[in-house]
Amino acid sequence: MNKRIQKYLKIFIAIIFIFIFIQIIKKIILTSGKSSEVYFEVGIEKLFFKEITEIIKFEGIAEGDPQIKVYPTVAGKFEKNIVNEGDSVRKDTYLLYINRDIVGFEYNLAPVKSPIDGIVVKLYFFDKGDTVLPQMPVAEIANVNKIKVVIYAGENDLIKIKKGHKAYISLIYDNNTNLKGSVFSVTPFVNKDTLAGTVVVKADNGDLKIKPGQSVKTEILTEKRRTFLIPDKAILTDENGTFVFINENNIAKKIYIKTGYIENDLIEIKGDLKEGMEIVTEGSFKLYENAKIKILN
Repeated sequence: MNKRIQKYLKIFIAIIFIFIFIQIIKKIILTSGKSSEVYFEVGIEKLFFKEITEIIKFEGIAEGDPQIKVYPTVAGKFEKNIVNEGDSVRKDTYLLYINRDIVGFEYNLAPVKSPIDGIVVKLYFFDKGDTVLPQMPVAEIANVNKIKVVIYAGENDLIKIKKGHKAYISLIYDNNTNLKGSVFSVTPFVNKDTLAGTVVVKADNGDLKIKPGQSVKTEILTEKRRTFLIPDKAILTDENGTFVFINENNIAKKIYIKTGYIENDLIEIKGDLKEGMEIVTEGSFKLYENAKIKILN
């Protein structure tokens, strides 16, 4: 009897061990299955068209409008200046004298006159006896009540700029000193050597806020247009180009794009995009194609 009990007891214990072993194996299988289900927490933004006025920025030098270099009509030697830099002059005011000083002839000193009303912004000669030729400027006169800035724009910017576009001219070191103006002219051609074209921006300067020769920033406001703008942190690059991740049923999908206009920390994107797409804007750096994602509230 004892032997039979011992036999049944051994069988019972074996069954318990088998049951426990099976449960352990199930748990291992379930645990390993769960570990393969990796989800990445991300933040998203829905893609919507936004209306923007693109601002194209340049730096340049302010000039009077007009600002004219004055050339003599005769050759000779510099005698003396009648005016100083900064002086206001009227049209036909004498600026300086040239001594024609040709052996065997006697000449009166030849005056050089201002061609316009304005301010003397530059004199080119100061030493008596310096040689002066008709092809050499002797002075520069500017109308300071109006300002112009000559800009050299690359072809990508040139095609966006149109005559009449609003513009602002401000001092580089003082944003509060600015003038409201407009695009006066845009060249239809691109220089083959510089791959740039000339744009002239003009503005009234009645308060003399800006002086000729000062370094200025020029901002040109182009026509309004609709486009997609997303945070720059959402944009990634790899060996194939620039891309973003979109959320497609909680799966990360890669879409290659081209970038454009930049406005603070927002960047224009172009490509196979549609309104309503969910762009991954937080946590995109850790994703890969077809990664499973969980959207943060």
